Amino acid sequence: MDTYSEKIWGRGSAWQIMAEARKRFRAGVNQDPPGAYIALASAHYSLIKRYMDWWLRPLALWHMWQAVWNVNGAFTTFRDVSASFSADEVDVITTILAKTPSWLGGDRVCAISLLNSALYLDPNRDTMKPHTRALMLVTLGGIEWQVGCQEDAWKHYAEARALVPAIEAEDLPDRDRQLVRVLSAVGFFYYDHSSQRDLAWELLTQALDLSTLVSKDQAKKIIAECDKRWMK
Repeated sequence: MDTYSEKIWGRGSAWQIMAEARKRFRAGVNQDPPGAYIALASAHYSLIKRYMDWWLRPLALWHMWQAVWNVNGAFTTFRDVSASFSADEVDVITTILAKTPSWLGGDRVCAISLLNSALYLDPNRDTMKPHTRALMLVTLGGIEWQVGCQEDAWKHYAEARALVPAIEAEDLPDRDRQLVRVLSAVGFFYYDHSSQRDLAWELLTQALDLSTLVSKDQAKKIIAECDKRWMK
């Protein structure tokens, strides 16, 4: 994993992260406009979890707005190229569109359409990396729960949980960080919406223990989510 990725996952300077992100955007926007916009959107979105304290929320909202703005830039430039979004790009786009409030540019309908297409219609869906598929399933399940499709939400979260062994077997430099994302998302869902608290605790403990080793930002976010629920 390169130094830039380590700064994003760790606790590197936000200023340095964005300076490098903009440098990479300028270098790549002529060759792959959608990809360049999505990468810049991802950099902005990755910093949001640093600003969870109430006095820092304006910074979180600004990064969220910038993430959506760049996603829209990817959609605009996509009309001029023949390739389609990759699975990893769909994961980034749909996460941002699903987590951002509509008044700030979020679009759950667009996210659902992209997720269903990538998960069930794309001819290359079976070659998708397990962690990418799991994260898409989590995003889709989260939207479904919000709109009242609870049975579908449970199905997709269960499918994401079933992919954990496959994620653990991935030979990727960011495997553990991606595993933390899946474990924490599924763990909090089970904690919030089921009586399976022991399972939820098991998943969240695993996620927190792993995050303390690989990403301070992820660990801080998990602790903040636990504190919101008065989990001790």
